[in-house]
Amino acid sequence: MDKKEYKRLSTFDSEDGPSDPSTLFLSQRSHKHILIYALLILCNFFFIGLWLNTSPSECIRPQLVYSPARSAIRYEKKRLVRNIKNNVYTGVPRPEHDQAWRRLIEPITIRIARDELAKINETSIALRDGSGFIAETAVYHELHCIKRIRRHFYLDHYYPDMTEDERLREGPHIDHCLEYWREAAMCRGDTTLSTFRWADDKPFSTVYSDHECVNWDVLDIWARSRMVDMSDWSILAPASGE
Repeated sequence: MDKKEYKRLSTFDSEDGPSDPSTLFLSQRSHKHILIYALLILCNFFFIGLWLNTSPSECIRPQLVYSPARSAIRYEKKRLVRNIKNNVYTGVPRPEHDQAWRRLIEPITIRIARDELAKINETSIALRDGSGFIAETAVYHELHCIKRIRRHFYLDHYYPDMTEDERLREGPHIDHCLEYWREAAMCRGDTTLSTFRWADDKPFSTVYSDHECVNWDVLDIWARSRMVDMSDWSILAPASGE
């Protein structure tokens, strides 16, 4: 036979070069790195897309305390002006002023379900018809306190027949409201910045500023959907043993 037939066969094609194990290992590592980098880039694009598609009103905050009102919370950027002129909530007592305040705090008492009450690990007064329990959201209690403080300046108008004993109790009630209000302000810790301006050669902070606010209309609609009329206590279940 021709000696050419006994020529040793190569284990690699001449065009591929020598089969060096270290070269194969580096090649495999490179492929893994490329795959990892590609996945990281895709993840970055994914989270950037989520961030771009998130509305500023969908502000994410810690939820350390349960409230069924969470479903009605929407955040928005809103300029607060604090105008006291032509404002139905300010000024001297008058029918439109009283009506506005009456409606504002109307849904102070709401109905909550048994499972909602259980989530805050508290007890409350049940409704006689078995539909749930009564509760109140803090913001409406705050508004009640502001209304009460405003009325305190016009006691003779709102409470012309107030007895001396009632006047003595009025002081602690106002103290309670002021303290409730103070704690509420510190609890929220609104860090919105207000700038200053010169007026009468004195620096004054501006009364207007942009805040991160709860959309009040959405929350108020939710509260009114659960509103309980507390003018008639017969709707409440009696205390145990009664």
